[in-house]
This record gives sequence, structure tokens and C-alpha cells, in this order.
Amino acid sequence: VVTVEMPVKRFIPTDYRTTEAMLAIGAKDLIVGVDKAFHERMSEFDLEALPEVSEHAKFIDYEQVLLLDPDLVVLPTWQAEEAEDVAEHLPGIPVIVMGCTKRRTIIPDIRTMGILLGCGEKAEELINWINKYDGIVEERTKELKEEEKPKFYYEYMAATKKYWAITPEDPSAGQVVEGCGGRNIAEGLPGTKVEVDPEWVLKQNPDVIFMDLMKGFDSGPGKTPEDMEELLQRLLSERPELSNTNAVKNGRVYLIDRDIVTGPRWVIGHMWFAKWLHPELFKDINPDEIHEEYLMKFHGISVEGTWAYPPPTRPMT
Repeated sequence: VVTVEMPVKRFIPTDYRTTEAMLAIGAKDLIVGVDKAFHERMSEFDLEALPEVSEHAKFIDYEQVLLLDPDLVVLPTWQAEEAEDVAEHLPGIPVIVMGCTKRRTIIPDIRTMGILLGCGEKAEELINWINKYDGIVEERTKELKEEEKPKFYYEYMAATKKYWAITPEDPSAGQVVEGCGGRNIAEGLPGTKVEVDPEWVLKQNPDVIFMDLMKGFDSGPGKTPEDMEELLQRLLSERPELSNTNAVKNGRVYLIDRDIVTGPRWVIGHMWFAKWLHPELFKDINPDEIHEEYLMKFHGISVEGTWAYPPPTRPMT
């Protein structure tokens, strides 16, 4: 049991993805420290003046945190086992675990943080926005028969050159692609991310391939479609075994940045997956426009870049 005195006036989210969600519910002025990864990966959200107190929710600078004197410190769920140890190093400061990143739990997480931070109204606005687009995908795919659902292979951290299959049990990316009208070839494999042989992928012969761009700076802000095309061709050249799959033969290989698969933006990635799998059902939907809407509506910014590539109608070169 953790007791938090309200209202919280100063707090520190130690994970950069949690920080984005807190900005989206209007808590910017309450944040007094950030994760180093936030400055590196999400500089577009304009918190460069704030001190860094952790590195991807690890290596917390306890001295810095104590100097900042927050009313609350928030750890991501994957650091839950470290919560008691962190709390012992921060006497008198409440430490809670709250991700605000995963599809299955993001709604209650955002609602809870909205209450704690006095941002309940904005939190509900964000929740309604997420539910709106989630509902569109559900409505348009619910009548699909099993044979109408393309098989797909979702590769984790494609830049590593390894064949890592994301399974439906993965709490972030794996869950986001579920319900989009496709069949994950990794269903039934043990774990959330499983290294597989290229021969296994070829035998499964996916109709669609999604490549996850999690680390590095190959996608997102500042990247053009030309940059992404170059990246796509490089990744395919590193996987010659895939050339005989239906996905490559038919030009249905897609790149997606992890920033639009987790946090409040998960529903944007969800929309991309649905449109890639069933372009005929979502021809009136432009996920890029939904992304622009999110950035302006909840952050008041406009950012040029490419987070997903290519559009579903583009033929392979």
C-alpha cells in the first residue's frame, strides 16, 4: 500500500514513454525530472530544460531526485520488482508503479494518474479519443471470416538482423496488432518475443510482414519516405530468405516505429496494422492524419517525420 498526498504538485516519471502519456493529460507543469531516453527519443515534446534523473527507468540518480523533492515518483511496470528498493533510497517520497503504455492497461492507468495529478478531465478526453479509433477498427473487422484474415509475421527490433517473432502474448506490440483482422504466425510460441529460424518463417509463408523499429533513430521525427525506403531495402537485403514469402513477392512488408505502438499512440499503430492488412476496409482512414491530430490536440505541436512506411497501396520495387 502506497499513500500519496493530493494534490500532487511535483512528480517524476522515470520512463520516457510514461512521460509522454503524462504530457498528453496536461501534466507538463508538474514534471520536475525526466528519463535520459526522453531527451534522446522525444525531444519534440520540449522538456529539454528538465534534469535527467534516470536512464530508461534504470540507474536512478537518487541524490538528484531528493534534491528535486517530488511528491511522487512513478516507475514503469517492468520495473515493479525494483519498486521497494527504489522507495528505500527515497525516504518520504511515495513510489508507485504505473506504466500508461500498454493497450490492455492504459485506460485505467491514465484514469488513475489523472485523478492523482488533478488532470481528470483531460485524462478522460484522451481516453475517449483512444476508444473512438479503437472502436472503428473493431467495428470494421468484426465480421471477417478466418480465411479472410492474412497471415503476418511481426519482427521485433528488425535492425538487430535477427529473426525475433513477436507473439500475441507480448503486452505492447503483440497486443496492439491483435484485433486488426490478421493471423499472427507466432501464435502458440512460448513467450512474448521468440527467436526463430528464417526457414521457419519461410515455411509459415506470411502474407504480410511488419518490421518493428524500436531502437536507434531510423524512423520518426525528421525522417522522409525516401529515408524509410532506403531502410526497408536494406533490411530486406539482410534477410534474403524472405524473398520467397508471399509478403515480399506481393510488396506487403511494412516498417513501424515503436513510438506509435505504445503509450497513448498505440491506437495509431493499431490503425496502421488494420489498414495494411485490409486497405479496402480503411480506404477512408489516414493514420498519418490521426497522428497529426493527436500531436496537436494533446501536445499542441506539429512534427514532420515518418513513423510508418509504406502506404498499403505502394508496390514493391
